[in-house]
Amino acid sequence: MTVKSIAKVALVLTLVTGVAYAEETEDTAEATAKPESVAAPLPGIGALNMDAPPPGIGAPPGAAPMGRVAGEPPTGFQGPLAKVGEALDRAGIELDLTYLDIYQNAPNFGFAGGSSGNFGAFIAAAKLNLNEHLRFNITETVNRPVHNVDNYMFEISNAFFPLPVVDSATDLTRFTIAVDSPDHRVTVEAGRLPFALDVARGKFCSGFGCVNSSKAINLNFPGETLSVWGAKLTYKLDPDTRFNFAIAEDNEDNWQNGNGWDWGKGKATGTYVLANLYHDENPMTTAYPLRYEVGAVYRSSPYEDALYNSGFGNPGFPVAPTVEEHDGMGMIYGQIRKTVWDQDPLTPAGQQLAVYGGLFNTVGSGVSYPWEAYAGVEYSGFLPQNPMFTIGTTLHYIQLSKKRAAYERNARRFISGIDESQPRDTFQIDLHAWTPIGDSAFIEATAAYIINPNTTVLSDFSSARLNDDWVFGINFAWQFGKSLGLTRRGRS
Repeated sequence: MTVKSIAKVALVLTLVTGVAYAEETEDTAEATAKPESVAAPLPGIGALNMDAPPPGIGAPPGAAPMGRVAGEPPTGFQGPLAKVGEALDRAGIELDLTYLDIYQNAPNFGFAGGSSGNFGAFIAAAKLNLNEHLRFNITETVNRPVHNVDNYMFEISNAFFPLPVVDSATDLTRFTIAVDSPDHRVTVEAGRLPFALDVARGKFCSGFGCVNSSKAINLNFPGETLSVWGAKLTYKLDPDTRFNFAIAEDNEDNWQNGNGWDWGKGKATGTYVLANLYHDENPMTTAYPLRYEVGAVYRSSPYEDALYNSGFGNPGFPVAPTVEEHDGMGMIYGQIRKTVWDQDPLTPAGQQLAVYGGLFNTVGSGVSYPWEAYAGVEYSGFLPQNPMFTIGTTLHYIQLSKKRAAYERNARRFISGIDESQPRDTFQIDLHAWTPIGDSAFIEATAAYIINPNTTVLSDFSSARLNDDWVFGINFAWQFGKSLGLTRRGRS
């Protein structure tokens, strides 16, 4: 079975949460087989909002909009196709066009070493406003250009990099109808939703550290550019805070295969249910902005035990393995970011220091990765000629359960006869830098050192553990709809 998942672009989507997918408010082994299921984010980018970039991509909280030192962000349609953009706007059509390019290189890390992969994507989103309270949304993702993504996934895959296989040239990301209450505080949206967007958002820092793995490697979420049948309710408690509740079908065969338009394919094995509270203060109006998310998610589908499953690491394999199946698992989590120092609170462009962290606990019998956490700091505004240039570092932690560690040890022993234990505590330390390019693009560079990495995809085929080493990444995002004049600047 080919695989897709949280990021066929997690990157893509945590990255584009504020753009095309905006919410309505805004080797020692060789791979001899492909896994049955891998859901995971390409780590590396936070959230993208080019008018007032949130701290999710390293943009300093309180910073001025891209390309400006202070004052209000540019508004209206500006670019060679501005008249087309204005005409579409008069017709009630809003466009968001984004290009993403994600490059990663592991010079020595992985089973082969010297592996690299590149993932590009064009994301086109359109919103048709039928009236003041009713609209139709559609988003399509074109997964091109790509290079060596499949091989790269198998060679370096671990809990921090559970990368997906891209099995289609395009993906339907959103196809929904949304309706607002008369006071615009309540929004209900239903149809084909990118459900993973609303869970453990990757908007709290730049680099690899804030991209959540648990919803992929534990909960088997679909990728953030992949849609499933579902419905979502959003209630705005105040301008900065909203409560989200969503429910969606768990139909793995459907989202893992095809381009998203095969709506009748597969059969649902359960449901996903989500509830969370998300708070995000405007850095243009708040001197020390605060961002937080607290929530819970539940997946009702049955899943195999981390140790007593159908793989090579089962203690009874291959003679008489006992396979245990459990019903339902959940995750409770919280994450926060706060600007704790500002050289000049009266201006949005100055030296600033922000701290952030998150904690995720997956609850259920026989889960593989019960705990995940991260913490870090980012510093910005120290270059007068580029006040939005940001540097930072993040420590990311994932704990294997006793059963998962035993499973990987057993699997290696079965394949090679070598008895080598797997540490349960795994760490990733990254250094990252971020800068805008003009007012509609950014580039980000990250270097991450992985300590005690496990093996996810190749656990049943590896003859030795992965060694500690470096992974490097460069990410580029361009919201070219604004550059062309097809997207209104200053629109949330």
